[in-house]
Amino acid sequence: MSFSVHSVFFTLKMSVLLGSLLGLCLGLEFMGLPNQWARYLRWDASTRSDLSFQFKTNVSTGLLLYLDDGGVCDFLCLSLVDGRVQLRFSMDCAETAVLSNKQVNDSSWHFLMVSRDRLRTALVLDGEGQSGELQPQRPYMDVVSDLFLGGVPADIRPSALTLDGVQAIPGFKGLILDLKYGNSEPRLLGSQGVQLDAEGPCGERPCENGGICFLLDGHPTCDCSTTGYGGKLCSEGKALFPIPLLLEAHPLGWVRTPDGSRPYPLVQRRKRVDGLQVHVWLCCKPSPLAVPLLPQSSGRCLQGGVGRHRD
Repeated sequence: MSFSVHSVFFTLKMSVLLGSLLGLCLGLEFMGLPNQWARYLRWDASTRSDLSFQFKTNVSTGLLLYLDDGGVCDFLCLSLVDGRVQLRFSMDCAETAVLSNKQVNDSSWHFLMVSRDRLRTALVLDGEGQSGELQPQRPYMDVVSDLFLGGVPADIRPSALTLDGVQAIPGFKGLILDLKYGNSEPRLLGSQGVQLDAEGPCGERPCENGGICFLLDGHPTCDCSTTGYGGKLCSEGKALFPIPLLLEAHPLGWVRTPDGSRPYPLVQRRKRVDGLQVHVWLCCKPSPLAVPLLPQSSGRCLQGGVGRHRD
């Protein structure tokens, strides 16, 4: 097995990205009260963009999300219908709807994403997607309003809302958290009848040793890729594996990979009866690697034995 600094940087970059896409934050608790709502800065869903959040509920009807163009033609509405998630949207007065296959009123956590791509809009629920496509003359969605979560304020004039009767849809009852526009968290502009809630699938911090908790199929899962540990909760040490190394015999010393392509600086040396043991800084990670080295007859180079590294 070979290592490179580039591979380590790639792993770290992907882990940071994963953490930023799936990291959990404080959520909102909706009680299902009349005239409840949370108002967020406008989501630009005109052409290409993603919106995602996690939610939990035990009711079969309620408004999850709404935005529109100020009462003309275009809107996007997410709601619960008979325990399923319905995505209903309109562009240039052409309208369609998509309904999820699975029910979500089971008091379990679910991950939902709306993905906009010009004429096509997809609903992804726990990794399963359905999409709807329109053929309007105008190839983009006109978005004017802010984004409303859990309900629409009663003081907005009905004529300023594109979807008739949206204010009459019962408010959502349950928890919503980790709302994202792409990879960014939108700004909460205001709310009514909504409480901040710290509960979430990762609220008890199940991941050990710095593992990152995220939601997978409604269950907390740990990303252990940057911890040096494995197992379901990042609590198990990974197996040891051999790494053959070469040490150049000069005062500072360098450890090389078997093909000699990449040197690693020698951090510490100490003599042993049967040769020399070294500790190296491998792949730019602060994990000491102890390598017993046996002398060769040439005297110029010490051939490494088998090093063992916990990674």
